[in-house]
Amino acid sequence: MTDGRDQNGQQGQQGQQYGGQQYGGVPQAPGAGPDGGAVQRPSRGFEIAGFVLSFFGFLAIAGLIMSTISFRRLGRAGQPRGLSLAGIIISIVVLLLTLAFIVAAIVGASTLLETCADLGPGTHVVDGVTYTCS
Repeated sequence: MTDGRDQNGQQGQQGQQYGGQQYGGVPQAPGAGPDGGAVQRPSRGFEIAGFVLSFFGFLAIAGLIMSTISFRRLGRAGQPRGLSLAGIIISIVVLLLTLAFIVAAIVGASTLLETCADLGPGTHVVDGVTYTCS
């Protein structure tokens, strides 16, 4: 098969170009690369898994990693990457909320332990709040 060029490498009538499109050549299948081979499209599995994991506390760390990987892969392939971006944003928000909850729980527990240490064992009412210390 020839690509429409003559012996000197010049474009012949058969493969003339018009407006950036070549006519008269062999049509390529959808998804075929410039060399005629299939183009490897990145899988959406990482994107979906990262998005789903981004909602679950410390699993949001895995969601953030997976969403970031899929965001980069899809960007290189020129594919839409909105779900990956959403996974990244949601992972960051969920991680910040989880850390804030943990800090609040630690502060609350330490305050309770400090109050019980001051009051001693038993049940005590302080400013309308009942503390049961052991």
